[in-house]
Amino acid sequence: MSIEPPEGLAKYPFLPEAREYLSAYGFTLDQFSDPAYKPILERAVARVTRAIEGGEAAEPWEIEDKVAELASFPLAVVLVASTGDRFLARRFALAEAVVAQRLLNSEDEGFVLDVARRVFGMDVEREERTVGGIQYRFSMGLADYLRSASKFNDPTWKLVNRVVDRGRVLVEARELVRLLRDRIEERVLRLVEEAGRERPNLPQPLLQEVERIKSMIPRREVEEASIKATARPEAWPPCMKEIYGRLVGGESVSHFANFAIASFLLNTGVRPEEVVSIYSQRSDFNERIARYQVEHIAGMRGSRTRYTPPSCEKMRTNGLCIENGRLCGPVKNPLQYYRRKLRELKKKEGGEGD
Repeated sequence: MSIEPPEGLAKYPFLPEAREYLSAYGFTLDQFSDPAYKPILERAVARVTRAIEGGEAAEPWEIEDKVAELASFPLAVVLVASTGDRFLARRFALAEAVVAQRLLNSEDEGFVLDVARRVFGMDVEREERTVGGIQYRFSMGLADYLRSASKFNDPTWKLVNRVVDRGRVLVEARELVRLLRDRIEERVLRLVEEAGRERPNLPQPLLQEVERIKSMIPRREVEEASIKATARPEAWPPCMKEIYGRLVGGESVSHFANFAIASFLLNTGVRPEEVVSIYSQRSDFNERIARYQVEHIAGMRGSRTRYTPPSCEKMRTNGLCIENGRLCGPVKNPLQYYRRKLRELKKKEGGEGD
C-alpha cells in the first residue's frame, strides 16, 4: 500500500478506475478481521451511518487516508447489501450520489464532461452559449435529458421551459452535475444489488457491524392494513394502483404523481398520517416535509382548501394514465371511477349475502 491512489479515485470511488486500482491489492473480506484493516472498516461503517443520518443532506468529509477512503466504498456496499434492507440500499445510493454531486460542483468542467460521457455514456457536448442572460455550457440529447429531468419537480426542468436547438437541450454546468447525480445513484444501487445477489460469507467482525447497522435503520411502516380497510384498493383505478405500488416499493415519483395519489387517498377517507406513511419507504423521506404537504392537500394548512385528484385528462397529459384509459371506461376523474367501482362491489357483496 505504498502508492496512494489519486485523489479523484478516493473522492469518486464509483469510477471504473477505482475498481481497477483496488484489484491490485487483492482485498478479501476475511482480511477485515485483522486489526490492521480496522481504519477501512471504520470508514465503511461511517459511510453507511452518514447515509442513514443524512440521506439527501449528506456532506463530503475530509479525506485523511486515500487508500482507506477508496477501499471503504466497496466494503460499505457489502455491509449495506448484507442487511437485506431495500430502504437502506436506496438511501446509501442517494447519499453517495449527493456527496459526489457536491464535490463535482467544484471540479473543472472538463472533468465533469469526461465523467458524463466516458463513464456514463451520456449524450452531452460542450456548447457555450448565453441565452436570456443564462450562460449555458453544454448541450444534451433529448433522450438523455428527459431520462432524469422528467422526474424533477421544479418547472425549470420541464422541456417547455428549456432552450432546445436541433434536438439538443442546453444545460448549465450545475445542471449537468445534477443530472449526473441520478446516474451515480443508479450505479451505486446496482452495485449494492449485485453484492446482495452474491451473498458473501462475512467474518464475525463484519457480521457484528451489519447487526449494528440494522439497529440504526429507522422503523418505517406503511399502514397498509388501515389504508386497505378504508379505501378498498380493489376499487382503485389502474393509475392509482400503479403510483401506490411504486411508492410503497420505495421508488421516487414525480411531484404531480405524489399530489395525485395523496389527493385521491384523502378523498377516499384515508387519514393524513396514513398517507404520510406510504412515503416512508423513499430514500429521501423527510417526515416533516411529507406531513406538511399532505396536510396542505387535505385542507388542514394554508388556504384550508381540500384538493381533489387531477382529472383523467391531466393524468394522461402527465403520462400517468394506464393504457390511455382503456381499462376504466367513460370516466372523467379517478374518484368517479372509484365511486362507481365501489358501488359495484357493494352491490355484489350485498347480493352474495342474500
